[in-house]
Amino acid sequence: MSENGITHYCLGNGEPKCDGCKQQSHWQALNQMPFTLRKSLQAKAQRIDDTDCILSGRSWYVGTQLEGRP
Repeated sequence: MSENGITHYCLGNGEPKCDGCKQQSHWQALNQMPFTLRKSLQAKAQRIDDTDCILSGRSWYVGTQLEGRP
């Protein structure tokens, strides 16, 4: 995943059905970055509300196995 590819992120909530979601892995990637870079990228990205996602049938879920595919 490139840093430019982080347009959305989710903090996750520990639900088993959220495991492996690319949106949550984006949050984890952001947290590994230096503070200034993380804040810059995070400011450009949209945070997904995990509760709204769950209640809408996991509409934002993207499996990580799709990463790198066109």
